[in-house]
Amino acid sequence: MDYWDEKLRRREFKREKEQRYLRKRSELDEALEEVFDRRTLLTVYELMNNHQIEDFGGVLSSGKESRIYYARAGDGSELAVKIYLITSAEFRRNRLQYVVGDPRFKKVPSDFRKFTYLWAKREYSNLEEAYKHGIPVPKPRFCRENVLGMSFLGENGLRYPLLEETELDANDYRDLALEIFDIVGRLYQEAAMVHGDLSQFNIIVARGLKPYLIDLAQAVSRMHPLAGRLLEHGVAVLVDFFSKRGVNGLEEAKVLKAIVGEKRL
Repeated sequence: MDYWDEKLRRREFKREKEQRYLRKRSELDEALEEVFDRRTLLTVYELMNNHQIEDFGGVLSSGKESRIYYARAGDGSELAVKIYLITSAEFRRNRLQYVVGDPRFKKVPSDFRKFTYLWAKREYSNLEEAYKHGIPVPKPRFCRENVLGMSFLGENGLRYPLLEETELDANDYRDLALEIFDIVGRLYQEAAMVHGDLSQFNIIVARGLKPYLIDLAQAVSRMHPLAGRLLEHGVAVLVDFFSKRGVNGLEEAKVLKAIVGEKRL
């Protein structure tokens, strides 16, 4: 191949690459722009340009505060990309109780866009801390403004079920309950954290009945003034869930003592 053929081939390859990117960007626009503002879209494009996100897929879950999308990173690994909606001052008011007193974030912004960025960073930091201590949570991958990337808990684009979505027999639920309360105890004793919204909707169950804690944005230090109350509420919710699934003998007081290390279940 002579010089000009090679030059033409490279130019054609570059053009095809640009066209693929434009098609990808157009498809992404159609999927996201009804929900997210232009600045959020630009953040996603920047992450795609540096290959932290390679391919963007469909919605895994949708709520009032965020959307979670399936994606792939540049290395081919599967991702869950959580994008917080740039919401209202009400979102900030409802979340202030978790942020105030957190030494990692001494200055709490009044602007709700900046507060949403802080909230995403807070979840990323909580995931980092839990993951560092070996707690089964999604591995944090990146956080830029209101876009948070983490490892995908599932296979081939299909996420593992939430605890709420499982259908098991009472013995399996008992084993799962003991495993989950052990994880909550490790989160408390080793990572010094309390999951602020513990429930059957914030636990994913992988193959082999392996549970993972998710949605750690509302996790607080165990020294936080709300920590005790949040822990008690989460335990009560899970004990009620497992009781309705046929697990007998779980007592909230005993579970709480086991979590804080005062006795064994």
